[in-house]
Amino acid sequence: MTYPRIVGHRGAAALAPENTLAGFRKAAEAGAEMVELDAKLSADGIVICHHDNVLGRTSTGEGPVAEQSFAALRALDAGSWFGPDFAGERIPTLAEALELIASLGMGVNVEIKPCPGRERETAAATVKIVRDHWKSAAPFQFSSFKPAALEVALAEAPDLPRGYLTDDFREGWLEDAARLKSVSVNGNFRRYTKERIDAVHAAGMKALAYTVNEPADAARLLTDGMDILVTDCPDKLLKL
Repeated sequence: MTYPRIVGHRGAAALAPENTLAGFRKAAEAGAEMVELDAKLSADGIVICHHDNVLGRTSTGEGPVAEQSFAALRALDAGSWFGPDFAGERIPTLAEALELIASLGMGVNVEIKPCPGRERETAAATVKIVRDHWKSAAPFQFSSFKPAALEVALAEAPDLPRGYLTDDFREGWLEDAARLKSVSVNGNFRRYTKERIDAVHAAGMKALAYTVNEPADAARLLTDGMDILVTDCPDKLLKL
């Protein structure tokens, strides 16, 4: 599968509240051809777009997401924290997000972002939603920091590509990525060296770096052979 060089992080996190429908629209307006989002379960098993395990940073409300029903999560304001123009923005379901992203003509990286102890459950529910709601031919990828989640994705949707997420490139990272039949290694850009990029390419995978917001960092990584940059600022990096 061919992926665009620039991917909007959580939509376009510098331009609109992250993991919201408004954010995905902003990414499209900025010219992004693909966005990344986070998939997490509510207490009653609804797959939502949300990053943190605890409420408060990107919405009203407080307490663990895993203890909240979807109805309670839906009642929260997920936009005012970013700015008054986004007041009343809601936490979307993954199904809503996928349908919007497809209608905007963009691809999507669905990061399986389970609350602690819900790795396999979250992955299975996420795969089902993707099967039911993603009908686009645009680029697609599951990704996760949790090998157990990627194992479920591989078992239940072997035809859908996977990206192996790593923050620290701990020992065995390349072997784990290969074991999970990943198409890319999605690593923290601050720890991605040219040697690691070369190793990823030698293993037949793409090198993806997150979260790259400065043009100088982007230029260095591209010179070193980086294939894909995930950014909060797709408008800025697309100018490169």
